[in-house]
Order: sequence, then C-alpha cells, then structure tokens
Amino acid sequence: MAELFLIDKYLPEYTFNEYHWIDVNRPVEDVYQCAHDFDLSKSKLIKMLFMLRGLPTKRMNLQDFISDIGFTNIEENFPKEMLIGFWIRKRIEPIGGYDDFMANTISARVKVVWNFKCETTNNGQTKLSTETRILCINPVAKITFGLYWLMIRPFSGATRKKMLQIIKDDAEARKSSS
Repeated sequence: MAELFLIDKYLPEYTFNEYHWIDVNRPVEDVYQCAHDFDLSKSKLIKMLFMLRGLPTKRMNLQDFISDIGFTNIEENFPKEMLIGFWIRKRIEPIGGYDDFMANTISARVKVVWNFKCETTNNGQTKLSTETRILCINPVAKITFGLYWLMIRPFSGATRKKMLQIIKDDAEARKSSS
C-alpha cells in the first residue's frame, strides 16, 4: 500500500497544482532540517519577485516568512514532510488545524496547501520535492483564481525551483563542514 502523505490527507482533490523536485546528495534528515528554515533571501530572484508582488521581504527565513504572510504550519511528519497552508475568504487567513481545514468548505473560497517532502531514492540520495495544491470551492473562485494562476504560475515555478536549489546547496554544504 502506498504511503499517504500529509498533502494527500489535507487536499486529495484539487483544482490547480504545481510540482517540482531535485535530488540532493545528503540523508533525508539533513535535507529536511535545511528545508525547515532555509533563507529565501539567498536568491535575488525570489526577493525581486516577492517585492513585485508586495510580499514581505524583511524576514526571509522560511518560518518567519510563513508567519509574516499569514500562512500556517499545518502539520509535520519529520523527516518526511512539512505542510504549509492557508485559505482565502476575502484575504489570506491562517488555519486552526486539520479539523478546521477539513470542515470549512462554505466560508473559504480557496484552500491552499504547500509541502516540502523528502524521500530516500534507490541510489541513497534524497528526492526533495515541493508541491502546491489549490482547491477552488465554487465556480466563481475557480474562474477568478484561474486567471490569477495563469499570470502567476511561471513566477511561482521559478520561485519553487530556486527554493529547492537553495535547500540543496545548504544541505550539501553541510557535508563539507561536518
């Protein structure tokens, strides 16, 4: 039986998604630790894209960024997966927990989950991936978010790929310093 990941538990069905991955030459635990609180400001591209979108850029480590933007660390399964999420009613709002997220289908217009997942590959590397899933609750949300997604998706993809590269570089640099 295939393992159920947190992202599947919270949002098994979705309207839009984006997935990226990279192989890292470090054990899963090391990669996960680096992913948990990496510094987004190591990428000038990420900082520039965040500024253009009006996102906060003062505290750019992952956990501070999550807090500053109103996202929620929903659940963690060390060292395999961390799940971040939010929902949108009229604006981004934090989530209280699993029951809150699952029960709230009427007042939320859009539900979003975003993960970092670490898996050991057959050759001993770690496959680090990130996936974003978006569920539009009603047809109007699907149309409006779909238009937004059409514009933002290429930049979102570039940001995710840079994030994965930062984590890979950080994790592999640990090797040489240990």
